[in-house]
Amino acid sequence: MLLIGGSNAALADGAHFVPEATDVSWDGTVATVTFREVGVVLKADVTTISVKVTADVDAVCRRGVSTLHIYRSATALDAKDYPIGDDHTVEGAARVPLEVPGLEVSGFTCVITNTSVTTVLKDFRTGATLTHRTDHQQIRKSTTRALRQ
Repeated sequence: MLLIGGSNAALADGAHFVPEATDVSWDGTVATVTFREVGVVLKADVTTISVKVTADVDAVCRRGVSTLHIYRSATALDAKDYPIGDDHTVEGAARVPLEVPGLEVSGFTCVITNTSVTTVLKDFRTGATLTHRTDHQQIRKSTTRALRQ
């Protein structure tokens, strides 16, 4: 497959993200994504990669005998240029601001029971993509503040 990009046209067949070299962490306010793309052969010395992060959070909120089950989700996107190494490898790290609103209910004590973070990496110039998902079963009180710890 040949992608047209002016003087930066690339043969995208070999370019790909390495799943084992992808790591995602989220502290409740910022998602940090590290990645590696190999086989990047372009005439330019940089390539443009987007990092889309979605956090899905389940919580249980209680007040007396009343129980609420809450699901909230938020998505953030970052896209920027990353340098291509002489070995045709792109080593990257992105810090994407991401907060999930609506996890606190007035008068209720809330506990986060599950967090799932899905990241989609896409190189606009090579066409390489990777979807990475991280699930965390957890029991944490005080919702948003607990995520930041």
